[in-house]
Amino acid sequence: DPFAQKVGDYYATCMDEQKAETASLKTLQDELAKIDAIKDPKALAGEVARLQSAGARAFFGFGSQQDFKDATQVIGGADQGGLGLPDRDYYLKDDARMKDIRSLYQDHVGKMLELAGAKPGDASKQAKTIMEIETALAKASMDRVERRDPKKIYHRLERAGLRKAAPHFLWDVYFTELGSPDVQAINVLVPDFFAGMDRLLAKPKYADLHTYLRWKAIEGAANMLGQKFVEERFRLTKALTGAKQILPRWKRCVQMTDNALGEALGRSFVTTTIGDEGKQMAKTMVEGIEGAFGRNLANVEWMDEQARTASAEKLKKINNKIGYPEKWRDYSSVKIGRESLLANTIAAADFETRRDLAKIGKPVDRNEWGMSPPTVNAYYDPSMNEMVFPAGIMQAPFFKTDAPVKTNYGGLGMVMGHELTHGFDDQGRQFDGDGNLHEWWTPEVSKKFEERAACVARQYDGYVTVEDIHLNGKLTLGENIADIGGLKMALSALHQKQGAPQDPKADQNFFVAFAQTWCTNYRPENLRLRANTDPHSSAQWRVNGPVSDNPDFAKAFSCKADAPMAPANRCVVW
Repeated sequence: DPFAQKVGDYYATCMDEQKAETASLKTLQDELAKIDAIKDPKALAGEVARLQSAGARAFFGFGSQQDFKDATQVIGGADQGGLGLPDRDYYLKDDARMKDIRSLYQDHVGKMLELAGAKPGDASKQAKTIMEIETALAKASMDRVERRDPKKIYHRLERAGLRKAAPHFLWDVYFTELGSPDVQAINVLVPDFFAGMDRLLAKPKYADLHTYLRWKAIEGAANMLGQKFVEERFRLTKALTGAKQILPRWKRCVQMTDNALGEALGRSFVTTTIGDEGKQMAKTMVEGIEGAFGRNLANVEWMDEQARTASAEKLKKINNKIGYPEKWRDYSSVKIGRESLLANTIAAADFETRRDLAKIGKPVDRNEWGMSPPTVNAYYDPSMNEMVFPAGIMQAPFFKTDAPVKTNYGGLGMVMGHELTHGFDDQGRQFDGDGNLHEWWTPEVSKKFEERAACVARQYDGYVTVEDIHLNGKLTLGENIADIGGLKMALSALHQKQGAPQDPKADQNFFVAFAQTWCTNYRPENLRLRANTDPHSSAQWRVNGPVSDNPDFAKAFSCKADAPMAPANRCVVW
């Protein structure tokens, strides 16, 4: 691994707590001095670019994305952002729980500013200002359910349109500072947000903007700083998630190294984990799952022939990436030292920002990965029409080369079926086999799909996740459709592989293996946070929801008709 030294230096510097107290704090103070020097719109735009490039969430987000309407091209994407709480609703909802979190957050912001050098009286005034700015940004933001519709977050306004939406922000200075002075092709995901942001900048109070940007710099740097910052940051995490203690430092440093230098870390990781045998087995499993989806397409009664043929075409075009990239990322230009963890993190973030923005205006690179190889996760990308399974998820409990076939299909096989079904969920179905957003089903077929999807949304709306909080069936719709379809495809592929009709009891192992992959303990605070922000249902319902929609489950466990896990009216999309 040519970058093993950088990975080692990053991790070693992270593990040196004393340097976090001193050198990292010095790196932050240098940044805060630059913020305090802002006196005009030009300096403001330049500093916002520098902060974003370093990984801070100042005002909005900007990065590359595939063009929804021309999947061969990469364009820029300007999106809402700038909030410190997990979602706009945390600023706007008026129930007692949200009010408590807002007041704790405001207190937390004040304490963090104090740790960074503000006087106590000033810090609490500044925290109030930050809360006002973030609330204004929240009011201009689009909610998560609306954002699930790709048509609502696609507005090719280009650079001229961005300038028109927010004329008081100097976009030319911003793009030059980012190192992409010529960017023209831009999707403005939420135009209303930029209009709202512009209202804040129309008559700028520089003292307030300094305060907000100082907070964004501190917030972005907090985990790289000394113990007092880390503990104060954890006070907010604890309120939001219910976590009882901070992870040991080595675990946090592993996570940070993966965030900063994921593919460099991945090169070492894959040599010790997946192996050629595992990669080959996974490839065979994916092909079996695709076969199951193809056979199922022939039996989907709500489709007409045109939709069936087009869907089979899309299925054929899906690209599968397994384990790790064919071509590794080149980190040779990233400067990683042994002095300041924060300086190392900023250098890695800056490299990633520039690498990302350099793609704009060029054809899509189909070899690229959106997750690092050690990540325990997988994804389907509708613009790429591809499924990606990092080496991280190809381990127990999802997969082992020497595990029983049924167990592997209940684990990784289900994940594969899930990602494949995403290509045909409420979002994925709007993109064709080449990754372009347009209507490729007739209105009649779309209507029938929507009726079935509405059944799933209602089913999950009925599930209580914690205390009085229900799941949001519309927010979790895509993931639930993928869970229900994925379980069905994985079992169908397993049956096909095993040949001869199966004894229903033999399927029990498959369902148990599936359920075991979601064995999870959640704290009540975490379940509340997820109900507001996570497009996935909580683990209990990721298991009990899909199995109750699966007649093979009822057969395998001899459920009586109309038992809770064998309802008369099941929701089946695929």
